[in-house]
Amino acid sequence: MKDFADPAQLPVVPTESTRCCGNRGWMVGLVGVTVAAVGVAIYFAGVASETRRSAETAAVDANPSAMANWQNLPIANATAAVSSETFSLATGAVSDQADGLFVLDHNSGLLQCSVMYPRVNRFAATFTVNISDALGTDGKGGTYIMATGQADFPRSSSNPVGRSVIYVLDTATGNYACYGVPFNAQAMNANRPQQGLLVLIGQGTANPVIDRDNLR
Repeated sequence: MKDFADPAQLPVVPTESTRCCGNRGWMVGLVGVTVAAVGVAIYFAGVASETRRSAETAAVDANPSAMANWQNLPIANATAAVSSETFSLATGAVSDQADGLFVLDHNSGLLQCSVMYPRVNRFAATFTVNISDALGTDGKGGTYIMATGQADFPRSSSNPVGRSVIYVLDTATGNYACYGVPFNAQAMNANRPQQGLLVLIGQGTANPVIDRDNLR
């Protein structure tokens, strides 16, 4: 039987300092494991990155023109079109250096194309037309949508033509028309203002009358 009168035989009771030191040791061990894991992750990430760079370098060495072809890819050009209840707006290239801004007033039927000259930073060319005659509408409070396209028309000094055409559709009737822009790139290069009429190229309807006799 143990004699608890002897201090050497008394049970050891963990003190606050003992528990604190134990917890501190456990936290230090956890931090050490975390640091080691992060180090391993960084090491393998570096290995993967170096492997990828080596593979890309080997691919370029095997085909030196690959990088050159990538750098010489053509720049993508984009056009935009949007409509509201009162206006439709679209953009389209009229030359290698300038876009045309097409704006259609639904209330009046007036379609105008404005071109900004890059060298002078201002709109210096304006072309207009009223779409009422081509679409067979009175041009008041119509509902329209429009979009631009490209057409490589023959051009000369006496017959300047822009690269874009503008398509306009009357959503109430389905009638549509296509207009060209008599834009003169030489006048723009000389900073000479331009104005004129948009040229009607063609027209049609999205609701054609079907002749059933011809279909038989």
